[in-house]
Amino acid sequence: MSVCDHVCNAQLKAPSSLTPVYKEECTQCFDDHDMDAGIDVCLTCFNGGCPESPHCHAHEHAMKTGHHLTLNMRRVSKDEERPAKLTKLEIKEEKDETIYQTFVRCWGCSGAKVEAVPEKVQNVVQAVMHAVEASKGGEIKAWSEEVKPCDHFENLEQQVASGFSQEKLHQCSMCDKRENLWMCLTCGHAGCGRRQYDGSGGNNHAIAHFEQTGHSVSVKLGTITPEGTADAYCYKCDDNKMDPHLAQHLQAFGISVLAQQKTEKSIAELQLEQNLALDFSMTTADGIQLQPVAGPGLTGMRNLGNSCYLASIVQCVFGTDRFRDRYFPTASNHFLSCTQQLPAQCMLCQLHKLAYGLWSGRYAILQTGEDGNTGPQKGISPAHFKAAIARDHPEFASMRQQDAFEFLQHLTKQVTIAERTVEGGSQDPTSIFNFTTEERLQCTKCNGVRYKTQTANSLSLPVIKRMAEDGETFEPISIDECFRLMTAEESVEGYRCPACNEPTTAVKSTRFASFPKVLAVQVRRFEFVNWVPHKLDIPIQVPLTAIDLASFRGNGLQPNEVTLPESPEDTVAAEPNEQPPIDEDVVTQLESMGFPRVRCVKAVIQTGNSGAEAAMNWIFAHMDDPNIDVPDNQPSQSSAVDPAAVEQLMAMGFPQDRVESALRLCDGDSNRALDRLLSTDDDVIETTAAVSSDAAAKDESQTRSQYELTGFVLHKGTSVHCGHYVATVRQGMGRDASWFFFNDAKVAAQPDPQPEQAYVYFFTRCD
Repeated sequence: MSVCDHVCNAQLKAPSSLTPVYKEECTQCFDDHDMDAGIDVCLTCFNGGCPESPHCHAHEHAMKTGHHLTLNMRRVSKDEERPAKLTKLEIKEEKDETIYQTFVRCWGCSGAKVEAVPEKVQNVVQAVMHAVEASKGGEIKAWSEEVKPCDHFENLEQQVASGFSQEKLHQCSMCDKRENLWMCLTCGHAGCGRRQYDGSGGNNHAIAHFEQTGHSVSVKLGTITPEGTADAYCYKCDDNKMDPHLAQHLQAFGISVLAQQKTEKSIAELQLEQNLALDFSMTTADGIQLQPVAGPGLTGMRNLGNSCYLASIVQCVFGTDRFRDRYFPTASNHFLSCTQQLPAQCMLCQLHKLAYGLWSGRYAILQTGEDGNTGPQKGISPAHFKAAIARDHPEFASMRQQDAFEFLQHLTKQVTIAERTVEGGSQDPTSIFNFTTEERLQCTKCNGVRYKTQTANSLSLPVIKRMAEDGETFEPISIDECFRLMTAEESVEGYRCPACNEPTTAVKSTRFASFPKVLAVQVRRFEFVNWVPHKLDIPIQVPLTAIDLASFRGNGLQPNEVTLPESPEDTVAAEPNEQPPIDEDVVTQLESMGFPRVRCVKAVIQTGNSGAEAAMNWIFAHMDDPNIDVPDNQPSQSSAVDPAAVEQLMAMGFPQDRVESALRLCDGDSNRALDRLLSTDDDVIETTAAVSSDAAAKDESQTRSQYELTGFVLHKGTSVHCGHYVATVRQGMGRDASWFFFNDAKVAAQPDPQPEQAYVYFFTRCD
């Protein structure tokens, strides 16, 4: 049988273990290997494409690249055995026994099947068959939470309490709890574990012992094995740890590990059970079952393993008109013009793909269970999108739970960077989040004023803690109170007034200078107390009807105000370019929590060396500051900048003068310079008379201050790094508006949205 020229002349090379092979899903839509047509894997570059209409991305790829040969792979369904009981916090690859039907296709011959496959092609086919799907990383067969020791275990000084007895370890020393007990490895105190969000668990007596004594390391009784392993925890590190000297530490209390038997579930086992069982109620407040829905804009997203933070933010962001209109109808045009060989590695390709998956309705199909009842959607897998958006970001690239608001900020930054490569960013949909704030600073001695405007794309609102009469829950507060607290005046001690030429006290306030189309708001529901994160379950009253933010708009320079003279920087009293004394111990403690040193130093300086907790709270309160990573009182920089860095940033559409200025201010660090360019219009627009009450040249729409709630993200759990996120999104306006609930792949109509406990809110301006 004759073989076509495309097969005879093909220059093919088998993929190595490091080569990404996209064999489960099309990289430009969500058609996958379970569909009747299967997936065509390019045998040259290993891109995956759908082989049939409506798009036939495999043929499109072949015509663009000249890569004619593909391997069609269709997974054959088979009865699956019930999986073995999980005892380790891990996600494993599929077994090699997955069955595929395959054949080689030549798109140079109108997609004809290649009947006689030469050995050189067959070798590549076999390599593709055995390759790991690119979206799974191709690195290891399973990931598991890594637990490491810390210095507090290594340097433990034990002081066994007088009167200690092993008999006292069977019950909490402060209540009647007999399970989930933690023994202090310093003194032998037995205390119950933390109370969980649902009221289960302990009474927090183990952590209360730490707060009273400072004894930071403990072991969970009932998890000690004869092999010398057990659940251990360090309250100072606030993390699970490994005790490399557990047998020795227990021997101080007369406890032999050889005589121990495991009687309780470990933290990993409990986390697995919680992750598998954790779910938001699919009923309304009065017990009515939510009705599953499906259709354009109502497509669920499968959980990849702790990816609910991504899904919840994506549903809210892509639920906006601007994101939908930017990426959904223009997907085909971009795919044809894109110069990237592999669509999976193009951020814009993945944004278009995601929009198509969410809004086409093609993948929003309710499944029917064996009992005939309607079940949740299969949904789309955001694996390719996650790989693209998280590239070069170790946290979002991991399988760990992340903060949804931090992901929103990362998403908007990456979209802006990608859009800068197309028409200078003129179509960037993240512009709907952009607005300016007006900072007013007034010296209390001479009454001179200074105004600054800074660009922002989100707000972080403080909350007011008012305990209810029961002493355990919080009284409700209004979102209006949160805005008032954010815009309230605060004192700045040690301000060096350029008019008085001496340290004085100033008052500072921040208000809106303009209003965005969509206002993204994070509520600070998490606080640190003695290094332990606590979630504040404060009900926040947010109306579903319009709210007016006009009272929080800045007024600009007033006729009776006198502006302060120009000065290089508003600083606390310190000699120029001289860093005030700092408490290095506090800086080290903050760095151990993962904060960059520049933020730690700045926080210690700004809080006047008043302790670690004050500095940490300052960091959380100023996370959105565009200059948070710019050192205070930094020396003037050399005028020389790296030409390569200048060229790289100018390729994104920034003018040369702004690029060079940003690089100088950021010590030549191109990543920090990019953050600065993205977060400011002209770096920081500092002005005196220029900020006036007439708001000259301001877009009229940006002065409109009425908003309606159109989406919110809820978090269930005790920490942003565990638990579960879901989203509630409004579609339509006015009387035609409907609310929908998104819980990963589950989508349901929500007739009674409850935004009181939300973590992130999205308000859309009433234009």
